[in-house]
Amino acid sequence: MIIGNPYQIAIQVEQVDFLCSPSGMFNFIINDMLIPGKGTTIDLYIVISSLKESLEAGLIKIHEDIGNVSVEEMDFSEGTPKKLLSLNVAELYDYGCNFWLGFDGCEERLIYTLDFEGSFNECRFPRGTLERLIRTLPLADTLLMDKTNDVIVTKLN
Repeated sequence: MIIGNPYQIAIQVEQVDFLCSPSGMFNFIINDMLIPGKGTTIDLYIVISSLKESLEAGLIKIHEDIGNVSVEEMDFSEGTPKKLLSLNVAELYDYGCNFWLGFDGCEERLIYTLDFEGSFNECRFPRGTLERLIRTLPLADTLLMDKTNDVIVTKLN
């Protein structure tokens, strides 16, 4: 299942098993890439809940724009730079991924790493894009795995 606009930014959620909770694949789709593009037994409950909770907590704390400061000028060595909110993606960090959200006027800046903070990437979207995307994510307990023979389809319950 894909939530969002895969030509802009989206999230792919596929339940493929039920271990201790719904488990499967969770990927951001950014610039035609699946991120992290790995993992078939990610705990969907933990990833989705952590992402939603960190967004809500961060929006309460962040009241200033990061502005147009370049990613190269930001210091991630001491944790999350001021004026950025950390999007907790739980297990995705095991694959080298981490995400931060900042604002510049009517734009939001998604800053992310794919290599355990060795390098950073950035995408800009109209303000509210990520917030809507994350809030639209279904909770893991509403996912329904429809398995027929070797075909698995994730639906909403």
